[in-house]
Amino acid sequence: MVQTVLNAGETDSTEAAGHHDPLQSTIALPLQAEYFPMGYALQIATNSEQVHSTAARIWSRYPRLSGEPAVRLNIAVVADESSPPPPPLFRGRGHLFSIVANRSNFATADLRDGSGFACFTDNISHDYLHYHFLEPLVYVLIAARYLTFTHSACVALQGRGILLCGDSGAGKTCLAFACARKGWTFLSGDATAIVRGRDDHRILGRPFEIRFRESARHLFPELERYPRALRPNGKDDIEIDPRDLHLRVALKGTASYVVFLERSPHPIRASAEAFPRNDALSRLEQAICFGDESIRDEQRRSLAALLALPTIRLRYSDLESGERVLRTLIRGRS
Repeated sequence: MVQTVLNAGETDSTEAAGHHDPLQSTIALPLQAEYFPMGYALQIATNSEQVHSTAARIWSRYPRLSGEPAVRLNIAVVADESSPPPPPLFRGRGHLFSIVANRSNFATADLRDGSGFACFTDNISHDYLHYHFLEPLVYVLIAARYLTFTHSACVALQGRGILLCGDSGAGKTCLAFACARKGWTFLSGDATAIVRGRDDHRILGRPFEIRFRESARHLFPELERYPRALRPNGKDDIEIDPRDLHLRVALKGTASYVVFLERSPHPIRASAEAFPRNDALSRLEQAICFGDESIRDEQRRSLAALLALPTIRLRYSDLESGERVLRTLIRGRS
């Protein structure tokens, strides 16, 4: 729930005194609320209802799972009648991280401190704020302190999670969805996080949304009823809540396998074989791209610990045979 700290009509004391404020550092941020992205506390203070409505749309379904200290964002929104800003650029050095669209729409974060500041104009859309700023900024802040993200989908069966890794086009999202249709538990379609500082291979997903390319309609007829949406990155996507299709979902799980997908455009017999751990580590480390060296070292260590699990290469051409091989893996450890 958003809490208003200053009553309507009140002004900041510096502003009331007529002091010059070239940095706009005294803009009152009276609207405060707490959210729990992937189970971790996030505190947002802002002067904009739009910021909170967008944050609630992204994270209101997530329960609190961790007692770790919250990350914090101060977000000021100012009036602007100019054209909406362009897509932003991401920049970082050491413990500092920035997202910059133009002189009036930007964000910066201190990854050591777990806090950030952003300024936006009131002519940006919910989707722009969601995909270009709030989601990446918050997940970078949380990951710098507590998590290591992998570019992977994730499903679980009999309490055993499988991370589905691979290059773009390898079918991570579609195979995860195909498994969920067969009774697996869905955790994530494109990003799975390792909880650092644990020795039980605890993983967290983003189970309340799954995004498909338009071509996925040919594989899954039930997607026909969902509209196509042009996202700010220019891609046509279909975005759904897996629960709308009565699929089983979970936010957390325990990893048992790391699987690298190689999808063939030609019909082949699906097969699984060991995947070299050094190659697996090299691929997964490509997602480590922010934070100072101490943060990056922690993330690398968590990836190395994850790869103590069986690491598999899955060659397949169709989703049904791919799911069968994954099911066989799980049953083999029963």
